[in-house]
Amino acid sequence: MKEKINNKHDDIEQAACCGCAQTNQNHGTDSKRRNLLKYLALAIPAVNCFTGNTALAAIKKKSPESKLPPQVGDRFTYFSKRLQGPLIKISDLAESDKQLLVVPVDPKTGEVRDGSRYNQILIQKLSKESLSTETQQMSADGIVAYSAICTHAGCPVTGWVEEEENYMCPCHQSVFNPKEGGGVVSGPAPRKLPALALAAENDELVVAAEFNSWIGFGKPPR
Repeated sequence: MKEKINNKHDDIEQAACCGCAQTNQNHGTDSKRRNLLKYLALAIPAVNCFTGNTALAAIKKKSPESKLPPQVGDRFTYFSKRLQGPLIKISDLAESDKQLLVVPVDPKTGEVRDGSRYNQILIQKLSKESLSTETQQMSADGIVAYSAICTHAGCPVTGWVEEEENYMCPCHQSVFNPKEGGGVVSGPAPRKLPALALAAENDELVVAAEFNSWIGFGKPPR
């Protein structure tokens, strides 16, 4: 048995000395290197993706203040997640363009408040001369702001009747006049849209007071 083992050992040593063995060794090393590179190519992005997602999740974690309705001093950004981020400037708005759906931003932290019905707001620039006295007092540079939630059934008031410069709820066709404090023109809505007083500061729109009425539909909250 001992002799057989020695012979085997001799065979291994002899094979290790020939060129073929060296080629085979190199081939094996190259194969391991390629496998290692493949592993790294797959593993590194996966690790980065994991750590990146973890960091992103930490960044996106909302504070309790994000659930508050608009606060005095808040700014605005776009409601659309695709556009959300930059603050909306007064100079961004053109007179009589369709109303814009926005959400408030906490100026202390830069955090965007959540998109609940309390924070879905319509803003629009209109001719100052076309605004009623009450509406002018709530506006800034001709820009008005209203709750986007219809007072009839709670749908977002996204329709714009350009000829009349009125808002329309697409669910049941309630029509509101933004030049007259958001008053009801027609349709089943029982009351006007709650208005949000605005101020201007360094070309930015600023919330100047709370909504002048409760948000939503049905009976008022107790």
